[in-house]
Amino acid sequence: MESDPREEPEAFVDRMFAQAIDRGASDLYWLPCANRLNIRLRRDGIQEDLADVPCEYGAQCVARIKVMSRLLTYRTKIAQDGVIRDFVHRAGAELRVSVMPTSRGERVSIRIQRTDHGPLYLEDLKFAPEVILSLRAMLERPSGLLVLTGPTGSGKTTTIYAMIRELLRSNQDPASIITIEDPIECAIDGISQTSVSEGDGWGYAAALRSALRHDIKTLVVGEMRDPEVVRVTLDAALTGHRIITTFHAGDIPSVYARLLHQGFEPFLVAAAVTGVVSQRLIPRRDKAGQVPVVATLVPNDAWRDFITQNPGLGALRKQIARYPAADLPTVAGSLVQAELITESEQRRICADQSDASEPDGAP
Repeated sequence: MESDPREEPEAFVDRMFAQAIDRGASDLYWLPCANRLNIRLRRDGIQEDLADVPCEYGAQCVARIKVMSRLLTYRTKIAQDGVIRDFVHRAGAELRVSVMPTSRGERVSIRIQRTDHGPLYLEDLKFAPEVILSLRAMLERPSGLLVLTGPTGSGKTTTIYAMIRELLRSNQDPASIITIEDPIECAIDGISQTSVSEGDGWGYAAALRSALRHDIKTLVVGEMRDPEVVRVTLDAALTGHRIITTFHAGDIPSVYARLLHQGFEPFLVAAAVTGVVSQRLIPRRDKAGQVPVVATLVPNDAWRDFITQNPGLGALRKQIARYPAADLPTVAGSLVQAELITESEQRRICADQSDASEPDGAP
């Protein structure tokens, strides 16, 4: 669909936002190409074209989005992140905006979050009952490191916020919870939330050290991005704090492989990590939405003893097969048997595991 040249960019942007929200999209992309700007949406994990507009008109639309997001329109050579909370045409939707420069112009990625469905708890996430039991078992431990991993758009942040609400529902004092995020994804009244910015000297490591000087029980860290942040979170987990965070790995064995490969002592990793979650969102077999594929590990003594041996990724993958609930391909296989996802989706998950780039041993 081409834009009507008589339509003002402001009206066109509003119309694209409204269409994406009405179609149930999770993401909206504005992609600069050689002679046009392509607008696409992502719904149930599948992308589809929404419109094409001329480059000059597209640049005007991007400028409009930046104004709505309270970003600097004249800064076109740096990445910027913002949020649109007051989109008047569709109340109940919050738009998370990320703008980055490319060789053909600025690219915009927008995450669409519905705020009119009420807060989500663990039982609202369409997880299998045994997954919810595992997550609650992780949260019952007063200290330790809970790690979530999975690709972008797999629902990790949604799961973390449901875990926070689970703690609050269990009467944890809101004042004892601090989140450190980039940016803050969802405001929860009563808890303390801070947004980090590495370029301003207020990054994850600085915010972590500051938070640990407060009287807290639960610390949510948006992402363990570098070894310094990992070291602080491991130490905090061993000194009486519950840490909930994400880690770029892929599956549960890869989480441990990356931690060990970065040089952290095996006994430290074994003692600190008290729960790992690996999740995906896979299209349903009947095309009616998506199915969460979630593997969970609540480490027992045998697993911790195994980790102290400093295993490589291959050995970790073999060992995890003894824990069916923690093995992502096995979990996917159970969903195939339940006729919720296709065998091709299970094979794709298996291929993802075999193609993983994590090292096969520690230095």
